[in-house]
Amino acid sequence: MSRPDATPLTPAESSAGLDPIAALSALDDTTRANIIGTIVGHPKGAPSKKELEYYNPSIAASTLTDHLIRLEEVGLIEAIERDREGLERGHPYRFFQLTDAARELFDRNNLFEPDAYRELFAEVEKTDEIEAAEEVERPNRRN
Repeated sequence: MSRPDATPLTPAESSAGLDPIAALSALDDTTRANIIGTIVGHPKGAPSKKELEYYNPSIAASTLTDHLIRLEEVGLIEAIERDREGLERGHPYRFFQLTDAARELFDRNNLFEPDAYRELFAEVEKTDEIEAAEEVERPNRRN
């Protein structure tokens, strides 16, 4: 059995505090792996919590929050927020995306290939509310 390519750490990973073993260990949980898959497959690469809840209906909202916190703690995802000014009521303003260090780690280990997840994502039937949420402009990738 091969072990994940956890070394060497790139400068981006070291400065971002990403420990590859801890990061990959966090994905031993199927729910967290599904959340990462949703982020990777999302057309804009940064779903809102509302979208994450929709695409992962078996996860309770409070549990989703706990998983998002854990994924942030290990450096796999980061939250980005857009200005609430001009947003319609109920539109999301906070989104979750992979960190650059996470994408590098996944690429090195052939995990979460974006095209495959986007193809799966495109096949999901969406409600009008979710389609509207997907259309909300995301903030610039890095703030």
